[in-house]
Amino acid sequence: MDDRAVSTAVSYVLIVSLALLLTTGLILGTESLIEDQREDTIRQQLEVVGQQLAGTVMTVDRFNETEAVPETAVVTRQFPERIAGSQYQVAVAPDSPGDGRYTIYLDAVDTDVNVSVPVRAADTDVRPTRVNGGTVRVAYVDATAEVVIRSA
Repeated sequence: MDDRAVSTAVSYVLIVSLALLLTTGLILGTESLIEDQREDTIRQQLEVVGQQLAGTVMTVDRFNETEAVPETAVVTRQFPERIAGSQYQVAVAPDSPGDGRYTIYLDAVDTDVNVSVPVRAADTDVRPTRVNGGTVRVAYVDATAEVVIRSA
């Protein structure tokens, strides 16, 4: 009769251990899934910001094609300072000197998510720069015939 009582206690410990093991596996699997979803969200939002910034650069670039060219034309855009809780930086670099093609790079600081968006400037150069995410000013400066991106 004493053997039966031990078998009940052993069965109880095995069941609790199995439940704990399954719960731990579920939590770890969910954590990985959430991190993947967060990175996808950051990537998608960075692409949206990059496309909007590229559109703004091309709009400002068109200012120099008008007959009444202002010495400085400025467009201020408000982008989020953080995306999915992560700060990000925006950098602009030429693809090849003189061909009017540039790439906007957006890098999330807290994760390894990086996005690049091509932009084409018609008649002006885009000054290579690096700024933090948030409100930016895109300006056409007639004196240097450049489009300049700055933090506002």
